[in-house]
Amino acid sequence: MRRVRRRRALEAAPETGRPLAPAWPGIVEDEVVVGDRSVRVLRVAGRHGSGPGEPQLLVHGLGASAVTWVQVMEGLAERGPVVALDLAGFGGTRATPDDHLTVDEHVELVLGCADALGWSRLTLHGNSMGGLVSVLVAAAHPERVERVVLVSPALPPSFPLELLRPSRATIGGFAPIVASSGVAAALGLLRLAPEALDQRRQRALLGLIFGSPDDIDPDLVDLMAAEFAPDREGATPEERRRALLSSLWSIAQSWIDPRRVWRAIDAVEAPTMVVGGTLDALVPARVLRQVLARRRDWEGHVLDDRRHALMLEDPEAYLELVTAWYADAPAARVG
Repeated sequence: MRRVRRRRALEAAPETGRPLAPAWPGIVEDEVVVGDRSVRVLRVAGRHGSGPGEPQLLVHGLGASAVTWVQVMEGLAERGPVVALDLAGFGGTRATPDDHLTVDEHVELVLGCADALGWSRLTLHGNSMGGLVSVLVAAAHPERVERVVLVSPALPPSFPLELLRPSRATIGGFAPIVASSGVAAALGLLRLAPEALDQRRQRALLGLIFGSPDDIDPDLVDLMAAEFAPDREGATPEERRRALLSSLWSIAQSWIDPRRVWRAIDAVEAPTMVVGGTLDALVPARVLRQVLARRRDWEGHVLDDRRHALMLEDPEAYLELVTAWYADAPAARVG
């Protein structure tokens, strides 16, 4: 993994919120109110020059949180304001007893967050489950979505029986986790607190995202581990477990019967880019290739030797791809 060179923030962080960490000087941690819920967000002010710029909302994957985007947020802010949110039951956003914590509820929370931010139109970036959520938002509300960037999106294969044929990357990625006490832990991809995981399992989990776990920025490891600290404000361990299982079941249903999701893929009007990797153990490259064969107007990059979260594994490569695509792909037109 190439380390990102830290850049000084080109302008002051937003006045509200509190600094996230010294390693990311332009990012602040804040809250927005969606209905009667407080949603934890990370923000970077746009630094593109005059005008409001193009708002970008970043949606994390299953078991993760907004911090999965910290390596690219300041780079993305060259085009306009950037916000990464925690979905209900993950990170710093509490779940309520009435929440079903399904993909559809996550869609509604993303839309509610955009409303609370005052963003009538925006670009969505979604990783894994967040990619599935982003597709459903873009399909249902084309008038609101400028562009979509999907990073290893949890989209189903077009034929459900393909679930019975795991890819080589899936087998290779999960084998050490199965050997060190089961795949259940792998579903919470970023649960890195040392007291929760033995060293062998930590490396197996990190191997799902990073090609070389030994080269990971220590600041990033500390930040992700802090998301699961016992005294961390936000979702409780029980809420996280419930969100993980309910969201997982919701995703599984879409994979068992993929017709609704594929109709949504067909309905997306916004320019869309798909990024994935041939070593992704969670979203097989062949599924991404099916999607790109169906939507030949979408930009596609299935990268050799890359895994499940390019914005973490190689943030410079992610920003290069997004920047080049932005220059070539005009935003969706309204009306």
